[in-house]
Amino acid sequence: MKHVIRWSTGVLAAGMVAAGCSTAPPAGNVAAANTAIGNAGQAIDQAAADPHVAKYANSELERATDSLGKAKAAWSKHDLAATTHQAYMAQHRAALAQELANERAAHDAIAVAATNRDHAVAMAMAERHAQPTVAIPGQMQEALPGFAFGTAKLPAKAKPAIAALASTLKENPGRPVVIEGHTDSVGSPEYNHALAMKRAEAVRAALVRSGVESSRITLRAEGEHNPVASNDTKAGRSENRRAEVIIPSMEAGTTAVGSSEGSTSATSSGGQNEQKGEQRGDQQNDQRGDKQGDRQDQQQDEQGVDDRHRE
Repeated sequence: MKHVIRWSTGVLAAGMVAAGCSTAPPAGNVAAANTAIGNAGQAIDQAAADPHVAKYANSELERATDSLGKAKAAWSKHDLAATTHQAYMAQHRAALAQELANERAAHDAIAVAATNRDHAVAMAMAERHAQPTVAIPGQMQEALPGFAFGTAKLPAKAKPAIAALASTLKENPGRPVVIEGHTDSVGSPEYNHALAMKRAEAVRAALVRSGVESSRITLRAEGEHNPVASNDTKAGRSENRRAEVIIPSMEAGTTAVGSSEGSTSATSSGGQNEQKGEQRGDQQNDQRGDKQGDRQDQQQDEQGVDDRHRE
């Protein structure tokens, strides 16, 4: 990159004499030229000291330096108008170089942050879903769909599956079990998270009544995050209102189901009492949500179209 050379008044005058100038310019013109050239030189020095400029706007800084050279050349000919114009262009381009460099650096920083964020999310999702999606010898998974809208009451059609699961667990006393609660997309994420946990607790209670030790059971609330069908249809929402029972293989142990963003629940009687308190506290909200969902589903069936349910 070209170097900036500042000229003092004496240097300028000496240059003019050497160039054969017979008449010195007016003192006012000399002061104006020196000020313009000096300001441009300071702006270029400041831009050159910015590490972002060298990386992102070096060409603009070179143009600023060229303009400064033209300003000095114009002043050697006593052309004040051309001198001040070129000095202004040099100062303007130096400032523009810094502005462009900072904008491009900020843009790159945002892009890097977004890439890192996306990578972290992808890694977290891969870790979360890696084990359930991999075929592990001996692992079992049973879905229990069909929960009524807004409730955690176990569907009657799930009872045979519960009995079979309880039998399998009692025949394999060393096998843990993970129960995930799920909902459709109607309602807020917070409400659906709590409702999903209640559905998981209802399945646990049924297994405990069938003779499965509660200490073997871990609960997770997935809410609306992992649908197995479209939430745009009544049938799809019914399928998403479910609980999933996962029995990891003996080799994998409880880690076979991976980690979850959903909350886990202990298996103590205190947790069951807490569930009852939450059910009493949320009963009116559940009933209102149930009526709302039924009305929406009925309207969709009558019109023959599926309206998207929003939170």
